[in-house]
Amino acid sequence: MNKKAGIFMLNNKLRMRKFRYNISDNFAQNVSEYFLTLDRDMSHITPSEAVDIIPALAAFAEYFESESEWERLTLRALDVLRKGISRNIFHDYASFGGMSHVAYAVSDLVAKTPKLQPFLQAIHKILCDNLTAYLKKTNTDDFKASGNYEVINGLSGPLSYMLNTDADKQMANLTTQIVDVFIARSKDITLLDWRITGWHYYPSKVEKSFMTEEVPNGVINYGLSHGMAGPLATLGMAYKKGMRNEGLDKAISGLFTEFMNGLYYDENDIVQWPGRISVEQYVGLEPIQTASRQQSWCYGSVGILRAMYIAAVATGNSEIEKFAIEEMVKIAEIKLEKYLLTQPIVCHGYIGTAAILDMMYRDTGKSDLMTKVMQMVEVSTEYSKEDFFAAEKLSANERNIDIRATLHQHLEGYSGILQTTLAILKGNPTGHDRRFLIV
Repeated sequence: MNKKAGIFMLNNKLRMRKFRYNISDNFAQNVSEYFLTLDRDMSHITPSEAVDIIPALAAFAEYFESESEWERLTLRALDVLRKGISRNIFHDYASFGGMSHVAYAVSDLVAKTPKLQPFLQAIHKILCDNLTAYLKKTNTDDFKASGNYEVINGLSGPLSYMLNTDADKQMANLTTQIVDVFIARSKDITLLDWRITGWHYYPSKVEKSFMTEEVPNGVINYGLSHGMAGPLATLGMAYKKGMRNEGLDKAISGLFTEFMNGLYYDENDIVQWPGRISVEQYVGLEPIQTASRQQSWCYGSVGILRAMYIAAVATGNSEIEKFAIEEMVKIAEIKLEKYLLTQPIVCHGYIGTAAILDMMYRDTGKSDLMTKVMQMVEVSTEYSKEDFFAAEKLSANERNIDIRATLHQHLEGYSGILQTTLAILKGNPTGHDRRFLIV
């Protein structure tokens, strides 16, 4: 069997597999085309691509007709990743572009190939060293005033990884330290005579470059990707794991209060949160925009409700649990166009939202959730690789921005659509689902 046939047979194996939901011919064809393209591109992939290619190969391993072709692609991706690590490409602890990201990727592969466990342990060592160095700054003013608690580049990312891992002594100690950092952060502070939440922060230069408003007194952020929902979910996970650091209960209940105080309902009677707001808006000196927002993973109500649900179940808060379920079902009942989504991607598109609704369905059995999941999966699988990039280019031109979509990136790329669709079809969450705090 030649190389192309060995990968192409993946198409037929996907078609023959019985999934929990019906699979479309489009999806099987899209997956085959992706891996054929990957095969052609393999000689010049970058470490930043390899870290997302590895979990894609792990996810689809069983559908390759030729095991040797799968191994060839995987070994090449691992080689590129190793070189990237040695060149300090993944220079910090982050779960998006840092060593937590690497750890999540390789752990998925270790589940398929246990002999790589020593490599994963070496990654753990680098991750712990990076975290140890960073946590030495906990008493500095810069540390306390930054948004370093969030999921993308903050401490919620490595905390979630370590809570999902059989931790050694060093990792367990770091987990405790991060939880304590979050507990300290949860205490109210006084700023210019205003009493505000300790989750307040001053945006970084990078974040400011994407903002249109001046925020000299800092911001409060409700989103899952960059806001308070990340610590809420991970503190809930820590509680479920049996951690009982002093003040943990109060920190979680305080976050519940923040979200319940900050919500509003749109014209469709759907719960919303305002995303990132200035301190002046937080204390009521300036109005908050109360329009409908995208129902996405990164900033939408679905991501926030999922975080609230995770923490509520972990701590036995039946009131918040009931609220999260009821509001999520209401969201599932609205028409698809009311979600205001325009892309199929994980970050702020259909498939990321589908993954959240699917996990809620698995936890609650609410059939309306499943119905909406499959509508979103159907929309997402309509995009061939060519369709995806054509749509992304058009969207970028309309907004006068550079195109950000890539083939292999999970968060905003084509690979993420395919892997998340497979996880939904199989009913089997991946490391990415844990990295995104969907599980």
